[in-house]
Amino acid sequence: MSSAINSRDLLLCLLAKQRGLLDDVRLEGAVVQWRSAPHLSLLDVLEQRGDVSRQERNELAAAVANHAIETAIDPQASRLRELPPGVRRLLVGEHSDVALATDVGFDTRPASPPTKANLSPPSATLTPGERFDVLQVHAQGGLGVVFLARDHEIDRTVALKQIKSQWADDEDSRARFLLEARITGRLEHPGIVPIYALGADATGRPYYAMRLIRGESLLEVLHRFHATDVAGRLDERMPELRKLLQRFIDVCNAVDYAHSKGVIHRDLKPSNIMVGKYGETLVVDWGLAKVIGSDEDVALTTRMVRQPESEGGATTTRIGATIGTPAYMSPEQAAGRNDELGPPTDVYSLGATLYHLLTGELPHADDDDVGVMIARAEHGHVIPASVAAPWLPRPLASICMKALSLAPEARYVSARALSDDIERWLGDEPVRAHRERLSERVYRWTRRHRTLATSLFVGYLVATIAIIIGSFGWSYLRVQQEERKQRANTTAASDAGDSAIERPTSAE
Repeated sequence: MSSAINSRDLLLCLLAKQRGLLDDVRLEGAVVQWRSAPHLSLLDVLEQRGDVSRQERNELAAAVANHAIETAIDPQASRLRELPPGVRRLLVGEHSDVALATDVGFDTRPASPPTKANLSPPSATLTPGERFDVLQVHAQGGLGVVFLARDHEIDRTVALKQIKSQWADDEDSRARFLLEARITGRLEHPGIVPIYALGADATGRPYYAMRLIRGESLLEVLHRFHATDVAGRLDERMPELRKLLQRFIDVCNAVDYAHSKGVIHRDLKPSNIMVGKYGETLVVDWGLAKVIGSDEDVALTTRMVRQPESEGGATTTRIGATIGTPAYMSPEQAAGRNDELGPPTDVYSLGATLYHLLTGELPHADDDDVGVMIARAEHGHVIPASVAAPWLPRPLASICMKALSLAPEARYVSARALSDDIERWLGDEPVRAHRERLSERVYRWTRRHRTLATSLFVGYLVATIAIIIGSFGWSYLRVQQEERKQRANTTAASDAGDSAIERPTSAE
């Protein structure tokens, strides 16, 4: 194993720590063991030690892959400070403090309330005298940072997103940021976050204000749902599953609306879906969205795509045309055929999201290498939902796999068609993606007409009992009749014999 720090392994350590899978002691122990076993990956070591389950391994691999493909800059320096000192020294040697001085400011995690020092750039440009007064950092991504801000014109708290300083002078990044604001602003739907204002600060850095979402991502909800045994408590968990499916229907409706306006999202996934405690379901992060048939797009093709490591252990990269998140992207996205992307592309990503919702697994996350994951997506290598989750009702599994069809024309024709099939299942009606067997049809009819089915069953049971009793009674009567007939015949024969004996006597 190379002594140089590997960004993927660094992100893996950070994500494992942030998700609470490992404490500092266990993390340092895993890294020590990993460094002594160069033929194993860090994920292999974590799984062998029992620090993470297979599902947690897959989720970590997908999360690392998402970070790797969503940014082309090296995140090492800015994130080293989050690791325990012992782990830092193991990763970069005794001079890790020197590495920290080269911080490039990359961060994608939700941030804690900031100090005056780390709030100074935005607060210096967005002064209290303007419409928005920045309060604190709310979250960060690869391209922008989101602040909580006070809107003085309407007296409300909003989310204010501003492009990061390192991307402010990059024309493609600025164009992408502004396009996200313009496209999102065109989409007026309850399931899409509204944009309140678009502007620039004193230095010319663009920002836009939007509704502050108070809730959590669908990904967090899914983690909780699958943290316990769903299959073993299916009847008990079914109401919760039905609520999640209703949330998913809301997502489909929002995406279908966007499609009706000629906009495709191109990065649908659970982490880009926010849910609130009052029934809100919102599709967020339209940074990769595109207006179909227009030239209104930006240069999004510069992506760091990891290839399988060579025999020498060095990781190579290539510049690809891949747009989206590997674990949820369609085959045409994975192949870089961006001119073919359209509504079926989003339908596939909805299917991948549904797959994750139903099975707790990622459709394309069997490897921690981004290149391998993209290759699996390109060829449509997905474990059937009925295999990944044998407890899953067959119609739901069929709906999921139809949305994940390799060929775009084999998928649902629209996001609405996908949601309609799920609504049919929720209404206990036959779904179009699944051909019912006779036994399934009878069982479903019985569930839908419980009272009638119960009455028919009771009537059938009573009739059966009556027939059985009647049969026994009839048999008993016939036996009695036969016995009487036999006794009568016996008596008649006896009388005839007596008469024959008496005749000679009377002749004498």
